[in-house]
Amino acid sequence: MYYLIEHNRTTKHTECTEYGNYIAAQTSCLRKEQHYNANHRHEMEVVVFEADSLEALKRTHSRYFVEPLPKDDNVGALVAVGLVGLAVYLLSKK
Repeated sequence: MYYLIEHNRTTKHTECTEYGNYIAAQTSCLRKEQHYNANHRHEMEVVVFEADSLEALKRTHSRYFVEPLPKDDNVGALVAVGLVGLAVYLLSKK
């Protein structure tokens, strides 16, 4: 099987379409790449992979299938606080 992956590098959202035909998968990939480029959607990555199953593809290319964090999650704030703490620590070592 062939899998067309549309991956948003910013949000980490991935859409996957399965094809039984390589030419159809590549043609769709080219059209989507042209669409994203024409619309200045440079955060989008479009690629075709061949794999025995979607589960096999998820094992070999897991970065495309990471669940994005919910928008209302406070992880961003915690990361910012952690970075400020790290900066204070590093400055105190000088």
